Amino acid sequence: MHSRPILLAIALVMAPLAAHAADLVVWWEKGYYDQEDEAVREIIAAFEQGSGNRVELAQPTEGELPDKIVAALGTGHPPDFAFGVLLQDYTGPWAVDDRLADLSTVVGAFSNLFDPDALAWVTWRNPKTGQGALYGLPIGRELNHVHVWKSLLKEAGFTLADIPREWEAFWSFWCDQVQPAVRRATGRQDIWGVALPMSVKAGDTDLQFFQFVAAYDAHYVSRNGRLLIDDSEIRQRLVQAIDSYTAISRKGCTPPDSVTWDSGAGNNKAFHDQSVVMTPNVSLSIPNALKRERPEDYHENTATIEWPSGPGGEPFPIVGTVVSAVVFKAGINAAAAESFVRFLVAEGWLAHYLDFAGERFLPPIPALSEQPFWLDPSDPHRMASAIQAQARPLAQNYAAASGNWRHQLVNQEFVWATAIHRIVTKGISPEQAVDEAIARIKQILAE
Repeated sequence: MHSRPILLAIALVMAPLAAHAADLVVWWEKGYYDQEDEAVREIIAAFEQGSGNRVELAQPTEGELPDKIVAALGTGHPPDFAFGVLLQDYTGPWAVDDRLADLSTVVGAFSNLFDPDALAWVTWRNPKTGQGALYGLPIGRELNHVHVWKSLLKEAGFTLADIPREWEAFWSFWCDQVQPAVRRATGRQDIWGVALPMSVKAGDTDLQFFQFVAAYDAHYVSRNGRLLIDDSEIRQRLVQAIDSYTAISRKGCTPPDSVTWDSGAGNNKAFHDQSVVMTPNVSLSIPNALKRERPEDYHENTATIEWPSGPGGEPFPIVGTVVSAVVFKAGINAAAAESFVRFLVAEGWLAHYLDFAGERFLPPIPALSEQPFWLDPSDPHRMASAIQAQARPLAQNYAAASGNWRHQLVNQEFVWATAIHRIVTKGISPEQAVDEAIARIKQILAE
């Protein structure tokens, strides 16, 4: 696992003395919406009232939380309980280092409620027993969606019914037909067909590239965990996937600044500004922001649509993530943290949080996503998300499938995003980019 400078620890970690003033220390990342944070505060207040424990709550931003936890672990004073979207890339190393509490017993009585895919994302071999152990509580699921401006399509002379269902034709439609047509109709040259990230540090670059990997059936780790990275056919499919992905930029079909987006919010902003007609995004955060601020755009002018079929004509798994909470063994009160986990599941507070999270996360419990709230046909986004979750499998988590946490280091190092960025900005060939990425991945897995 990567080491962090001691100065980072001093700068970021919360004061240990302050932590010990509480019975339970919870770090829950700051939400995208005020309602999320209000729900977290309600959860904490209810737990305090029911348990008699005093809880210290901190809410770092999504980007800050992992570094703060790494720093806190370095000083021996981590929180008891932590939840954040980006923690998924750290759970494996922490589990192998025996830093996390095994929640199998705590969640065990309720495990049949959860989607098996969600539990698989947080199941790792216990470093002492060699048996599978549950090292996280699934809080929600994120799935990759396609969001479209119907109003811009209309100005370009098209409707949702005109969108092709075949892979090649689908991408050609946005770049070769919609983009020039919408520019002619509006007189604006600052509208692009697609918002697809090409930068290194935006986590969305890796996520969207892996959607292309799934479409081209180029996964280099099989569902049973076998490493296929030396397979020549897999290499060729990876070349096709990265060539297809970067072609969007080479054709001038994504905003030029997509090579510098330094967070996952770049495509969100481009879509909200109506400078792109379509964007894929791993959550419903884009339409949900419109629902609060511009309800007419949410209900009338935008839509969430199906992915096309893959290049071979078949449907493909949808890229997504399972966002989970963890309990640290070195916290001041792991027992209280486990009680908090039980409280979230058994007393319905997990469902309460998801309600207030603005549908940003799909429930990890199937029974919740089958409720009328999720299957309301009058909603142009939420029902499409729920149906996609039911109709398409989730693409595999390489680290969990193989049991090798070093795949998470590949994500942390942005290996594939770097390859994409080099093709777009340096002009290297897709073959060279794939070979460089494969070499680096093999090196990381062997360390």
